[in-house]
Amino acid sequence: MRREWCPVCCTSHPNGSDCPGEVLPTAPEKPGWRVNVTTTEGIEAYGVLVAPCDDVWRARIMTFPNVLWRAPGVQGTMKFVGGTANEAVEQAVEFIRGHCRERGLTMRGEHTLELPFEIGGWAPGAGLAASAQRKIRFLPVRFGVVRPSELGGTGNLSETGIFIITETPMDVGNPLSMLLRAGGEDVDLGGQVIWMTKEHRVGRPPGMGIRLATPPADYLDFVRALA
Repeated sequence: MRREWCPVCCTSHPNGSDCPGEVLPTAPEKPGWRVNVTTTEGIEAYGVLVAPCDDVWRARIMTFPNVLWRAPGVQGTMKFVGGTANEAVEQAVEFIRGHCRERGLTMRGEHTLELPFEIGGWAPGAGLAASAQRKIRFLPVRFGVVRPSELGGTGNLSETGIFIITETPMDVGNPLSMLLRAGGEDVDLGGQVIWMTKEHRVGRPPGMGIRLATPPADYLDFVRALA
């Protein structure tokens, strides 16, 4: 299983244009999968940890209790990136399976864990209903704590949350008033900032994740109609 690992992101991707950047977590890692493996030195437990990282998910492999797998030839732990928690975990699991096949190791007691968290509903993970899945759209949106006066754009949106791209994200915990231009109409929205970043990284703009508070029917209808 020959792979080249990027020294920037520690993932394996075809070329430099696909590099997702440092892939830093925006919430704590959680266990997503585990298996016992019979080796020449006895039984080891391998697992996959998963965490949201802005608008993607990152998975890492661990030999329990605390040894993270390092990416060969680069400085850092190997990472697997997906649009959902399941996608990231599945990539890591497939890597483990290939690792075991090549070395003649026997996997026993494979166990997929229920991912117990969701970041405000806007970043979907395992087990979320299709209605909470993100739709990638750039739409103009105005926002503000008191009134929507600052201009930004959506990176993605779902029935329960929005990622707003902006150079001036609000602090986590702030309530937010928004005016979204959707389908040629202005839609009033309210919500709360649940995470933010001011960093510029490759393919990851600065902005903030918003959990919506009782989104109106016209917004829900608009999101559901998006492909």
